[in-house]
Amino acid sequence: MLRSPKKTPPTPSMEESLLSSVPAEWAGPLMVMLVSFMVFAVMWLALAKRPTSSRIAKEKKLHRASDDPYSFYDPASGQSHRFFKAELATRIVSTIHALLVCYGAAMGLYTHRNMFQDMLWATSPIVRFWYSVSMAYFLGDILLCVVMFREYGFMFTFHGICAFAAVSIICLGNMFHFFGCIGFLWEFSTIFLNLRWFMLEYGYKETLAFKLNGIALVVFFFIFRIFIGCPYSFIFWTQLSSARAEGKISGGVYLTMSLMLGGVNSLNIFWGKKLFDGLVRLFRKWGSPEAIKEP
Repeated sequence: MLRSPKKTPPTPSMEESLLSSVPAEWAGPLMVMLVSFMVFAVMWLALAKRPTSSRIAKEKKLHRASDDPYSFYDPASGQSHRFFKAELATRIVSTIHALLVCYGAAMGLYTHRNMFQDMLWATSPIVRFWYSVSMAYFLGDILLCVVMFREYGFMFTFHGICAFAAVSIICLGNMFHFFGCIGFLWEFSTIFLNLRWFMLEYGYKETLAFKLNGIALVVFFFIFRIFIGCPYSFIFWTQLSSARAEGKISGGVYLTMSLMLGGVNSLNIFWGKKLFDGLVRLFRKWGSPEAIKEP
């Protein structure tokens, strides 16, 4: 008697294998993160290696090794300088991410106002979607900072790690959505920071638009990151401490979020002081005799 051959089960795809190894409630956010990461990567690669930062080459006294526009090197160290190769792409992708998450935070706070009453546990599917997108962005940010650590340094790398850890806990844990929205609104100042870079890069430093953008950058930085961010971060930490005391969150989550809050707010205060000092210098320059022209 002939036996029918055993049917071999279909081989699962790589995506199915990855998703089957994670909790079911993570599958959707991780898939959004994967797609978003690929979109951000394609955008970045399409824009990268454009030699647009002649200003950086002049400022850092870089020398050109050959006619290749990417051949700048630092004569002090003898090492090639890669910062200008990636900066245009990084700034554009950063601006797009900031616009997206600010929109997501505003929509989430407007459509799910119960988050104001329950700041720890109220959630919003709209906001969770944008957290998934932001996870992809900050993952790419960390990779870029690690690969180009010599150019970007510790603070940018540390900022990316803190942001990725916080957004991952909020998204995958599906909690703390209100405070995640507050953090997203911090990115509003990033839009003006990147506009400042574009104006410096393409020769608009002496224009009125550059000065107004500088004022807007400082104003929105202090509104969202200092005046709103610091008090709400403290409120978040006190509620987080109460939840930890009641056993509602693990020690690992509590420690990670506490370190993130301390680290990111310290960076905001440090950068805020630098921005404020720059604005003071700008106003002093406006009031200097050289800035006053005779009619």
